[in-house]
Amino acid sequence: MAGKRQHYVPRFLLRGFLADPDAEAERTYLHKRDDEPRLVGIRDVGVGEHFYSKVTVDGTKSLDEFITDIESGPLHDLSIVKGAPVGETIQSSLAVRLISHLTVRTAHVRETFQKATSQILGEFGKLFTDSGRVRAYLGVDDVGSNAISAKIIAELMNSAPLAAADVPPAFLERVVAYFVREHFDAFLVKLGPDAIEGLAQMEKGLRTIIRDGHNKALRQALPDLSGWEKGLEGMSWRTHAVVGAILPDCVVLGRESGQIFAPFMLCDKETLDLVVLPVAHDLLLIGSRSKHSSIDISQLNAASAACSDRFFVAHKAHESGELSALLGERSRQTIDESIEEALSDVRNAGTRHPVEDQSATYEVRSGAPVSFSLTCIGFADEPTALVLGEVVKAVVHELARSLPLSTLDGLTFAQDYPTALEGLDRGDPALGQSHSQSRDYGRAIAKSVTVTRAGERKEHIVADAMLAEHLLSEDAVLRAFATHVLVSSLADVAHTVLWMERLGGAAAAPTDEVLRVVHPAIATAPTNYFCAREAAFADPAAGARYATLVLDSLKAAFDGIKAARLAYRQSNDLDELLHVALERMSFVVGHAAEWLGHRDGLSTETDFPGSGLPVDLGAHGLHHWLELLGRDLRGLYDIAGQFTVMNIYALARHAERLLWMVQVCPWLTEDGRAYISVPMGDDASLLVVE
Repeated sequence: MAGKRQHYVPRFLLRGFLADPDAEAERTYLHKRDDEPRLVGIRDVGVGEHFYSKVTVDGTKSLDEFITDIESGPLHDLSIVKGAPVGETIQSSLAVRLISHLTVRTAHVRETFQKATSQILGEFGKLFTDSGRVRAYLGVDDVGSNAISAKIIAELMNSAPLAAADVPPAFLERVVAYFVREHFDAFLVKLGPDAIEGLAQMEKGLRTIIRDGHNKALRQALPDLSGWEKGLEGMSWRTHAVVGAILPDCVVLGRESGQIFAPFMLCDKETLDLVVLPVAHDLLLIGSRSKHSSIDISQLNAASAACSDRFFVAHKAHESGELSALLGERSRQTIDESIEEALSDVRNAGTRHPVEDQSATYEVRSGAPVSFSLTCIGFADEPTALVLGEVVKAVVHELARSLPLSTLDGLTFAQDYPTALEGLDRGDPALGQSHSQSRDYGRAIAKSVTVTRAGERKEHIVADAMLAEHLLSEDAVLRAFATHVLVSSLADVAHTVLWMERLGGAAAAPTDEVLRVVHPAIATAPTNYFCAREAAFADPAAGARYATLVLDSLKAAFDGIKAARLAYRQSNDLDELLHVALERMSFVVGHAAEWLGHRDGLSTETDFPGSGLPVDLGAHGLHHWLELLGRDLRGLYDIAGQFTVMNIYALARHAERLLWMVQVCPWLTEDGRAYISVPMGDDASLLVVE
């Protein structure tokens, strides 16, 4: 059944890996990295909220509902495979249907709403202490909504301390509304009768929420399977008996000629030599282009674990931890292997030195064709430029398997990055020059710039030559850093296609004029979040760099705005003060969005380089602010229909929160205009009176 909890590894496949097939409870051993194997019910394996499709708003059938309708087909095909004599040839069309269906569903989820509803209602008595459910019901984390009860805000506004505050009520209301969201978990404990009333209303709405989640899912385009079918139909298929096979969360493995096993989705089907689907702990479905000897199950299991992203299941516990330690290795190694291959023939290309500009055009084909130019300005001899091109091509090739990069115009690596950025031919004089933003900390090294080519919008990446040096470095740490920056820049290209274009160039302005004024401070935050989330796999250590940037930018903002505020006392130039404040806070919000995206892109949220940022921000009272910003950014991409112009404007409330800390206080007048108050605070003691 379609719903909010959706299995991306279907249970009819998991049943082949039950610990005890005769037991009433269907359980299998779940293996995760750095965790002991656990015997769990298969309903809790390979499942997550909206991993596959989300709620539609126009009544059209969601992809999850479509898969539900056709699920009887692959179930029937699997039963035929299991029932066939071992070693007998399996009909190619049947194998293709089964492999294609299971591959499409990988990393997408299915939920059993009947059990979910029963569980939620059974735990209703605990609901008051479950802030996550209360937040969801009250709409606390709806990105563009002040969904907190007006009664709650009114009561807080009328409380003795706030009622006596010498602050404009319009400004005070903005502060109260934001802090109720930021500190909602603490407020929840103190809500008393209002909280009980909210819980009572929640009880009435739970079944409706579950039913809606059961019947709807976010619309996504069903992947075109024709390419896979064409590649697979040339193979011969048979079953193979084994002992103790495990099932990876990618479900299907593939092996290109001369290569090692990889998740089937990452394989080039034109060179695909072998396909393996574990259908049970004692049976494999194998497709091959040539005659293969018996498969070594220990080697296959090691490959299955390495190709898994988060977990694998088995009918018995693998206690040694050797297989669990391999989890995720193959996905992380894919790009590194491509780079190493590109570098292997040119290790002795010689020392780089300044020469004439080098340029070339490259073409990759993974999904949609990608053709792009690569230019080196002020550095790199021809052999070095050529190998750099091969490295970049390898990275683009891997990312193009899952991200739309057809709008990539090219990449320019330059010794003088700011000058190259300003001198980039954007193809349309109306676009003007692009500039590198100056900062008091660190330095920018890469930027994706919109250009026009033959009347079409494209994206061109300009990067510092240092990035090219690191891509070609023997130092794995430097290479990981450069690969991460490159992947993030390419994700920026894909973000325009996947998300920004759906806004349709809408120029809608918010009814709240303050949000329009403050918007520049958060304009890049969604893109920063998305790119960091997509690039997290390339270098988990990037979390430490993001954390440092957040703290450095916050200090620079405090120092810079303090100086600008003092200058404002002398010049009375509010526009200049606001310009400085918004620019400085845009860096803080942007880096915070990157850290949050990086955290959300990793398999763990608690143990990675830089994970201590919330504690560090606690010294400034911003740890709850960081988490609320993360909820809203995640909601833009993970909640149906949230990526809208109005919701992006609504993120400006987070920048407002930062401005209050530096005594810049925007609020609305009665006629709806934005008014900026700059309280004197401690400025008086710092002013020099001549």
